[in-house]
Amino acid sequence: MCRLVVNADDFGLSEEVNAAVVLGLRQGFLSDTSILVMAPFAPRGVEDLLRLGVTHAGIHLDLDGPLCWSPGGGERYPRTELKRMLEKGDLAHACEEAARRQIEAFFATGMAPSHLDTHHHVHGFRPVFDLVVRLALEYGIPALRFSRGGYRLPTRQDIPLQPEEALAMEEALTRAGIFHCDRMAEGAGLIFGFMDEPPEGTTELVVHPSLGGDPWRARELDALERAARGRPLRGPGFVLTSFRDLVGLE
Repeated sequence: MCRLVVNADDFGLSEEVNAAVVLGLRQGFLSDTSILVMAPFAPRGVEDLLRLGVTHAGIHLDLDGPLCWSPGGGERYPRTELKRMLEKGDLAHACEEAARRQIEAFFATGMAPSHLDTHHHVHGFRPVFDLVVRLALEYGIPALRFSRGGYRLPTRQDIPLQPEEALAMEEALTRAGIFHCDRMAEGAGLIFGFMDEPPEGTTELVVHPSLGGDPWRARELDALERAARGRPLRGPGFVLTSFRDLVGLE
């Protein structure tokens, strides 16, 4: 059985993103979302989710500020220096303060967190990963996005993982009792492949739909809508699910 989480990132970023996510959850071609809780349109978006009956969602931690990452792929520090700074401790402390503020702001909305992930997948850096695992345990957040193969970033350098590093990170999740899907993929167009040849186990498909706005986000929405029109996103050997359902939250 293929259990697929189609998870929309960046909820709260704009009215267009919020509208696409609410549409997808209502029509059933999205099964989950991750909220940029400090983003300008997050409060109104959370109200829309609650009206829709959605009480659980992910926290999309935005650590771009502490890491000095700017829109369009800007990075103040070379990756080698950034990793050294994270391991030194001061930068990791700034990331922890920012993450705590966002987690606590999420709880203040009245929603319950089903999972954690990070903007631009920065928990691919081991010190950030260790921080996020520790916070997930502290705040009782049961699941975390994880990709054994590392993370692709379309506007900046990727965050690769060596096999031994990925194995150590996965073992840390197992020891902590934090759920992660068997695999992670990114890009709405991939949903057609999952429907044609459903892989066994659990998969998180990360998507970024928008009802207008950025053209690439609008194309993500179009791909999801075309997939839903073509056939039911549920059937023998294939079902859409959410992190809430996968971890058994009430």
